[in-house]
Amino acid sequence: MKMNLHLPILMRRGAFTLIELLVVIAVISILAALLLPALGEVKARGKRIQCLNQSRQIGTAALMYRDDNNDAYPFGNRCYGPDTGPGSVVDPYAWPMQLLAYMGGHRSTNQPRVYVCPSVTTPPRGDWKFQLHFQGNRYLLSDLEDRERPITGAMVRKPSIYWMFIEKGPGAVCTTRSGGLEDPVLATWNIPPGSPGHRRHENGMVSTAADGHSEYLKMPPYRPGDPPPNNFLEMGDCSDVPNPATHGYWTHNHPRTKLYTRRRVVPLHESAFD
Repeated sequence: MKMNLHLPILMRRGAFTLIELLVVIAVISILAALLLPALGEVKARGKRIQCLNQSRQIGTAALMYRDDNNDAYPFGNRCYGPDTGPGSVVDPYAWPMQLLAYMGGHRSTNQPRVYVCPSVTTPPRGDWKFQLHFQGNRYLLSDLEDRERPITGAMVRKPSIYWMFIEKGPGAVCTTRSGGLEDPVLATWNIPPGSPGHRRHENGMVSTAADGHSEYLKMPPYRPGDPPPNNFLEMGDCSDVPNPATHGYWTHNHPRTKLYTRRRVVPLHESAFD
């Protein structure tokens, strides 16, 4: 009988009052507000690491391609992207399909996951047979529109300082060189929406160099309405300073430059690195 008499008292002592419940909710809300940004940063960092690893895989495939092709980097048709004919992502003579042969091949019904950045949330374009969020350096991954012969590893004296792949937007062409990066990319950097494909990882992007190693490249801050930046911070144009082929913006590299597009300006039939 005593236990039954005391049970309601214990139950009343163990119950929360309305004020106590509101205090608990407030504390949980404060903790969530403090922790969520940190969790968001961890998630973004994880996506950046995943994208960096994918870029490294593509670079490794390019080196394997060189081993099988007399030291030559991928060479053939220039890749623009859409449709299924020459210059599309499924063109067997363009670099995406040439390198996929070293990464498990490709089935026409599958999206090669190695070519997709985990931070891209835009829906896929219907005229692209698969999405490609990486862009090749046209001075290395050359094509028949530009040269008669491929670039070889022997032509690149310092392969660790030239980028072979960078990130790009889903709809951008699949190879570019310095002129294609200065205008319109750099010239319109602060005109909304800017160039999200080049700054989707904490205001930066991943890149893989001609020797196969990968880097994270910090990009200029996106400041809508401001003048265009003078350079890409950690990505340079020509390793010669000042850059000899500019049109008003990319006149000098930033002191923090990690990777360059090319060594010097040369006629189209010559190498940009020899």
